[in-house]
Amino acid sequence: MPKMFMDESKPVDYIMLQKNEIPEKILDMMGKYTDEERALAVKLDGKIYVVVTRGKDANKGIEMNSIKMFKEEDKNVMKVEVVHKNKEESHPYIVVETNLKELPDRIELNSKVEK
Repeated sequence: MPKMFMDESKPVDYIMLQKNEIPEKILDMMGKYTDEERALAVKLDGKIYVVVTRGKDANKGIEMNSIKMFKEEDKNVMKVEVVHKNKEESHPYIVVETNLKELPDRIELNSKVEK
């Protein structure tokens, strides 16, 4: 019986960046993705950043819930969980700096709407 991947997942430490702390190269590429609901990992100057965009729903923003890493078929998979909230309490996009050393092979974005 295969083990559930949740048993094997490891939380990833991260720091949420304010707009003035986000590297210029990341801000430059953000324009391409702001209308899509996406999670991207970027390696810049030896650091791994995770960028999450909310998509077209301008009435909601997003808040980071968690980032976890797990192995699936010898691939490093990053699972990013966000919550869609009222835009007054959240952000149109999130950029976090992680403690990871390498980019993941794949990213899964799980989002849910706050009730």
